[in-house]
Amino acid sequence: MYQLRCTKKAQEALALKSADLSEPTDETFVLGNWYVNIFTVNRRKCLLFMEESTLASFVLVGLRKEHIKDIGQIFNKGVVQFLELEGFPAEVISAFENAPEKTAFTKTVSRKLLGNMNDLLSLYDHFIYDDGGLSNCDLNAISMRINRTPQRNLNWKYSIDAVREIIGTAT
Repeated sequence: MYQLRCTKKAQEALALKSADLSEPTDETFVLGNWYVNIFTVNRRKCLLFMEESTLASFVLVGLRKEHIKDIGQIFNKGVVQFLELEGFPAEVISAFENAPEKTAFTKTVSRKLLGNMNDLLSLYDHFIYDDGGLSNCDLNAISMRINRTPQRNLNWKYSIDAVREIIGTAT
């Protein structure tokens, strides 16, 4: 099961009320807890997802009201696309594709992780604008670049290397 730890802005965008939020729990699924924030680029709503223990991230563009009810499924497809983009083996990708789509929504639990997320959001925003906006940028290349930026909270390792370590120990 995935837990999406939503910022206040993400809660509002996803039309989540207090009753819709679960109590945060420790991670029980490999890459199971993700922080979620929302930002706008070229008048399009974008969701930023950041994995809690690895700080790996990706962005989904074009959130609309009709997508809200399917956000768990959309998120799961985003994780699979992230793994495919990063060249993970087919059996790993298949495990995530076949994972239960159950998604719990919680509040954020760490100011430190919120700071990391805000830094990542700034990087995505900068690289998208630097490449000429959403219509001209390669969002996959930007995501790969950001996931290969040394992270102080990971002892200066890359986020993608932390993902590979976690997935390697889980298989």
